[in-house]
Amino acid sequence: MAARPFAYNPTQATIEGTTNVGTLCVGVSALDYSSNPGGLTWWMGPDEDNSYVVCKDVSTQNFPTPVGDVGSVQFWRSTNTDEAFRSLVQTISGTSAATASAASDWLSSNGYWTNWVQPYVAGLYKTTYKGYFADDVNFFATAGTGPFGTNPAISVQTTVISEASSDDGSDFSCQWLGYFKPTTTETYTFYTSSDDASYVWVGNVARIGFAIENALVNNGGAHGDTEASGSIALTAGSYYPIRIQFGEASGGDVLTFNYSTPTITKTTNVDRLVFYNSTTNNF
Repeated sequence: MAARPFAYNPTQATIEGTTNVGTLCVGVSALDYSSNPGGLTWWMGPDEDNSYVVCKDVSTQNFPTPVGDVGSVQFWRSTNTDEAFRSLVQTISGTSAATASAASDWLSSNGYWTNWVQPYVAGLYKTTYKGYFADDVNFFATAGTGPFGTNPAISVQTTVISEASSDDGSDFSCQWLGYFKPTTTETYTFYTSSDDASYVWVGNVARIGFAIENALVNNGGAHGDTEASGSIALTAGSYYPIRIQFGEASGGDVLTFNYSTPTITKTTNVDRLVFYNSTTNNF
């Protein structure tokens, strides 16, 4: 849909072919809106192609328009990236949201409409790479991908994040990207048990600026099956970017990912806790 019509509907009356978001009425079918269905004045929104749009009714019906100060709906628009959407909502709200999902939640709770839709689906997106990354966290940006042993070139892991101890051979690496969505507000401890190196980043640093020095879990180096951990305070219901890297140099190979909190016993089960962006296959 390139654009759609909106109207201020103070009585929230039901109008066929439309839906109400509070007192904002949104056209969802091919009506003749120039005939003012429902006795409302309809305003065509911005082009939504390659854009995120936000709108809100104006109850005073005096918003400036090309035909005078008679507008009953106000519109905002950004490019169709989560960062641009978050920035737009920050401009509207005066507060900063950690994620696009949190920005959308703020809009919904404050009577705004947006065409932004949560693109996240269950699981972390795993990619297998040729060669051992040797603690070079930027290796994955340019390395060739492909299946290795029991590891497919790409896959999605939804319940357990792991590289099975199946002696797949030597000289390969894996990376998992997506989001961790905690169910409780408390301190989470993340663990990797791996042979050889593994790292975990949680939060915005998982997307940009990740380095060995700021890894939440640093289990680096060529070694036998060894566990390392790191802790971070998280808020329930928020989507936190997460990046996990693993590599096998030689000998045995395994990666097991766990987490625990003061109220959750250490577990590998991440069912309904991990997600990825199905548009980008990462964040």
